[in-house]
Amino acid sequence: MRLSIIVPTLLVPLAVAAIPTPASAARSQCPSSPADSVAPLRAKIGEDEGASAFSDARALDYSNGPRDASAPGWLDPRIHGGSMLDLVANGMREPINVIISGRSDPYILSDAGLRDYIRSIGFSFECLDLHVGDLQRADLGDGRGWKTEMFEYRQTNMWDPGRWVGSCTESLFGGNHFRVWKQYGPATKTGAWFLAVSKEKDLRHQHTIDKDGYNVGRDLLVANAEAGGKWREYEWRATTEWVEGLLPAGKHGINHHVTQDGRTAVLTVERVVPQQPPHPGPASGSTRFPQGWLSALGRHAHELLHAYAF
Repeated sequence: MRLSIIVPTLLVPLAVAAIPTPASAARSQCPSSPADSVAPLRAKIGEDEGASAFSDARALDYSNGPRDASAPGWLDPRIHGGSMLDLVANGMREPINVIISGRSDPYILSDAGLRDYIRSIGFSFECLDLHVGDLQRADLGDGRGWKTEMFEYRQTNMWDPGRWVGSCTESLFGGNHFRVWKQYGPATKTGAWFLAVSKEKDLRHQHTIDKDGYNVGRDLLVANAEAGGKWREYEWRATTEWVEGLLPAGKHGINHHVTQDGRTAVLTVERVVPQQPPHPGPASGSTRFPQGWLSALGRHAHELLHAYAF
C-alpha cells in the first residue's frame, strides 16, 4: 500500500478537528436588494420599545458625557424660515429625510465622531475623499441661511476596503448615499445632523435617483442604524422616531421627479458598553482542538492500517 494514500486520509480528521467553529456570519452593511433587506418600518418608538429591541440589555456608555435630556434634540427648520427640502443646482429640491438627534452621544455630534459612526453602519467618505459634481444647499432655520453641504457619504460593500479609502464602488455602481448639514447657528444650537438620503443609479446613469430612491435610501440607513454597528473601539445602537408633516409628500418640485412619502426618521444614537464573553477562551480565529482528538486520530489510523493491509 502506498503512503500517498494513507497519509492524506489520516490527515482528514485532523484538519476537520482543527477548523475553529465559525462565528455568526457578519451582517451585510448595505444589502444589495432593498426588497430583501429593508426592515419593516416601525411607528414611533418609545423608550420601552426602543430598549426591548436590544435583547442583550447592555448598559449605555456615557464616558463621552451624559445627554442633556432637557435640551431639544432638533428644531423644525420651518419655525425660523428654513426648509426640510434642500436646494439642487438645477433649482429642484431633495428631501432631508433623516435627522440624527442632538440628544445622541456627544461624540456622534462631532465631525470626527459622525465619520466614525457612519463607517459602523456601512458608509464611508467619497472615493479617496474627493468630490466631483455640484454641491447642494440647505437652510435648517438656525439663523445662518442657506449653507453648502458639509459632507457627502456613500455606502460601502463587503468586498471593498471602502471604510479606509472611501466608497469607490458606490461611485461606480451606484447605491445609497447622503449629504449632511448641522443645525448650529445663532437661532438654535441643537447640534443635530440633518441628512438628505437617497439611493442612486450607477455612473452610467449619471447618479440619477433610483426608483423610489428617497424612501428606499432612508429606510436602508435606518435599518442599519437600528441593527447597530461597531467601528474600532466604539459600538453604537440607535432608536428611531418617525415624524410626519415635516416634508410635503409627493414629487412636485422634487429632483428627478421621484415621489417621496414625506416621512422623516429621527435617530437617537447611543454608545453601548461592548459585551464581554461569559468565559475566557482562545483568541478569535485561533485554532482549538476538541478534547480527545489525538486518541480519536489514533483509532482512525489503526482502522485504516488494518483496512489497507495486504
